[in-house]
Amino acid sequence: MVNREVREPKQKRSIEKKNSIIMSSYKLFGDVGYYKTNTVDIAQEAGVSTGIVYSYFQDKKDILIEVIKFYISSLTEQFQPMLAAPINKNNLPAILNQFIDLSIASHSMNRNAHNEFLALSLLEKEIAELFSDFENALVLKVYQLLDTDGFSKTNLIEKVRMSYGLVEQVCHNYIQNKWSQGELDITKELVIRTILTLLCD
Repeated sequence: MVNREVREPKQKRSIEKKNSIIMSSYKLFGDVGYYKTNTVDIAQEAGVSTGIVYSYFQDKKDILIEVIKFYISSLTEQFQPMLAAPINKNNLPAILNQFIDLSIASHSMNRNAHNEFLALSLLEKEIAELFSDFENALVLKVYQLLDTDGFSKTNLIEKVRMSYGLVEQVCHNYIQNKWSQGELDITKELVIRTILTLLCD
């Protein structure tokens, strides 16, 4: 991944300005899209001058990378409590149900931004790597929890990746308004049953 120079402020006011630039960019990228947003728009939304924007970031691409990092950190925080508890064969169905609900919620917290970032990940290698690192860390954490609680170790990491892929597909179909709530409930039940068979085999 390219090493980008992003200035890290030390003073509280400077930190607040930088965070405001990131949050304003997050909003604009979701509302109008990355390519239709320029640094003047970002500065106006953040209530700072364009000079202040460039004092923290070299260009709009640097801002985008920081926005993606913020977005991914928000996703990570949502999964932390659930992944802090042990997983066993008795509580796995409930955890899977919670995991799917959390995944849908995380995909839906800013649907426009999610769709924009997903599209950008197909065009920008750095963004694709950030999302890949997030998914790999999540899969590894689930694998480690399962590996210590009596599940078969045979092809376990591959089974966890396949399970994660199923959950992702459910989320993408749901947020794209392809399914009703009833269809989602049925699909969740089928996916949970499939994952249970996969992991408990």
